[in-house]
Amino acid sequence: MNIIVTETDNISIIKIKGRIDINSSGIIETVGQLIKDEKKYILLNLGGVTMVDYGGISILAIAYKDVINHNGKLKFCNVTPGAEEALRLVRLDCVFEIYKDEGTALRAFRHKPPVDEKAMRRRFDRADLHIDVEFTGAKNEKGGRPVWYSAKLLNMSGEGLFLYTKKLLPIGEKIRLKIDLSDGKAFEAEGTVIWIADKILQPQSSPGMGVFIKRMGRREQDRVLKFINSRLVRRSSI
Repeated sequence: MNIIVTETDNISIIKIKGRIDINSSGIIETVGQLIKDEKKYILLNLGGVTMVDYGGISILAIAYKDVINHNGKLKFCNVTPGAEEALRLVRLDCVFEIYKDEGTALRAFRHKPPVDEKAMRRRFDRADLHIDVEFTGAKNEKGGRPVWYSAKLLNMSGEGLFLYTKKLLPIGEKIRLKIDLSDGKAFEAEGTVIWIADKILQPQSSPGMGVFIKRMGRREQDRVLKFINSRLVRRSSI
């Protein structure tokens, strides 16, 4: 990973090239030094980033919290589709200010947009759900039988979902789910917990956890994608 810092109109621009993963602590250190130098307007340009994994998302969340805790502003631009999908899965796209290019982001520091650009963009690519589901972890057993817990499914894609629940499983634990998309035809899926909602950054999603789906039948996945697409169509017509 390579980091280059420049400045435009008192706004510090951090350009990152390469992978962002759990070993990318340089981002946190760079942001921390800018804060020490009293640089509170920071833009992360991810145009040169080749991949962001879930460890990398934690790095970005830590950097964001550091800026916010020092009364600063941190925005993102040129986020790759893969990285934005990962942020959407763990609901951090509701927290981070993401702009399509550097110029738009820089203008946003100086002027408040007349409309909520993030909300308008997500209106077409995000389906917020409120569906009752059941889940159990690999270690949740009693008398040799799995113990099932209730949760609210807040969003879902063909690859992952976010659960609102007081029963949190540790990151990395395998999870089984029973899902009914309101059509009476429940199905099961298997995945891994990849994110625990941050109480400070995501108060409306906490307590909750993001799950990456590892196993789902092809027919069930097609049902999920069809269901999500129908929700998006309805929302876009409002």
